[in-house]
Amino acid sequence: MSEYKKYRRHNKVYELPDDIREEVDRRLLDTSITYADISSWLASEEYTISKSTIGRYALETKKLAHRLMETQTRVREMMKVAKHTQDDELLTEGALQIAVGKLSEKIALIEEDLDDLPPEKAIDLMIKLSRAKAYKDKVYAELRGEFELAHKRFKEAVYEELEASHPEIVEQLVRIADETLGKVGKQAL
Repeated sequence: MSEYKKYRRHNKVYELPDDIREEVDRRLLDTSITYADISSWLASEEYTISKSTIGRYALETKKLAHRLMETQTRVREMMKVAKHTQDDELLTEGALQIAVGKLSEKIALIEEDLDDLPPEKAIDLMIKLSRAKAYKDKVYAELRGEFELAHKRFKEAVYEELEASHPEIVEQLVRIADETLGKVGKQAL
């Protein structure tokens, strides 16, 4: 059986020794240095790489850096919200959303980006995330049912105990219970 061969983008800059590639990266950050200047410097170091290859490398690394910064920003914002609200459920939901978003991007770009994640693994991860979401939804639905049952029993018990002697208190307690159930319902959905 033939082995699956991935398409891999090829750029000579990635083949450079680490110290030379780090110097290329440093020079790319200096906007006064052109791709042609970097190409000439590499030639002086006995590496033949065209200015267009350096340009493609710069574009690839810029896209990667941008995606990394975007993900870090999302995680920071999610952590701020979770810390502020003290809500582990919100943190879990946010992490799932980031993971699903990143995997969706990966699948959408799968033809260009096969070098990092084979399609089978991306699809497998997407299935696992779908199962995790289905499980989370099931747990929330079960909790919602339990809250509604507890709410109903509370109202029945309050009516039974206080209806004849303190109808105004019954009305206030039932209103508070209804508001509480509404808040719990919004958080669970």
